[in-house]
Amino acid sequence: MGSTPLRFVFIADCQFGAYATFSGMDAEDVARFAENDMTVRAVPATTGFEWEARQYERAIATVNDVTPDFVVVGGDMVDDPRDEGQLAALRRITALLRPGIDVHWVPGNHDVAFDAAVPTPESVDQYRRRFGADAYAFHRDEVSFIVGNSTIWARPEELPGGWAGQLGFLETELEAARRRGSAHIVVFAHHPLFTRSVNEEDSYWNIARERRSILLDLFSDYSVSTVFSGHWHRNGGGTVGDLELVISGPVGYPLASDPPGLRVVEVDSKLVEHRYVALPAFDSEPGG
Repeated sequence: MGSTPLRFVFIADCQFGAYATFSGMDAEDVARFAENDMTVRAVPATTGFEWEARQYERAIATVNDVTPDFVVVGGDMVDDPRDEGQLAALRRITALLRPGIDVHWVPGNHDVAFDAAVPTPESVDQYRRRFGADAYAFHRDEVSFIVGNSTIWARPEELPGGWAGQLGFLETELEAARRRGSAHIVVFAHHPLFTRSVNEEDSYWNIARERRSILLDLFSDYSVSTVFSGHWHRNGGGTVGDLELVISGPVGYPLASDPPGLRVVEVDSKLVEHRYVALPAFDSEPGG
């Protein structure tokens, strides 16, 4: 690699429309979410996606200031995959990126599953028409990047052969990266393999242990440096051997104390370094 590190920005969970989904809750609702490790705010009911649009505009302005080589949007771009307005706003604001900053999309459960949980052939086809391939690889300088469809890792039951297909794709691309002699292999996936502990119980927020162990073994075998994910709407992660798993907080609605933000990543021949950059303070009202 050259003397200048490769720089990219990782954005997660813009999720146009989520603020409205979480609005209008009373104290009982807030307590119920808290029992499930989710911090929500009791704010008046609202509609639309004005709040997320403003947050995403702030994120894009920050990306333009950072001037990275590219940006990765790590899934849950929208809250409702059937809402064409959410998609149109996402595209309009993304177009504000400086020329030359490439965008790489990562499928999230809200993008690739009509029920925001279980992908189907129809929902995956819609995603591909909108965003392109749901699993693909690219490389820059001496770094190989692999994008997986982690919603299939999490909930493959409506896609016969979907999990096997994902594994085959990953093995093929990891082997290709090894043959190229990549200085680093970096994986992007919306769902974290785990949130706090490699042996934690299965939940909505992680990949089931049966498949988690297969993926961890695979990534370890091929010396993957880092896996970046979102989905948890807060920062987190951990290490397994030499593999670092990074969960990045949301550009959109946070579900813990971490503020909305994005992650700036720099890669040189030896290290993958990253820092979380908070966006302006969370607004309690869409118009605030």
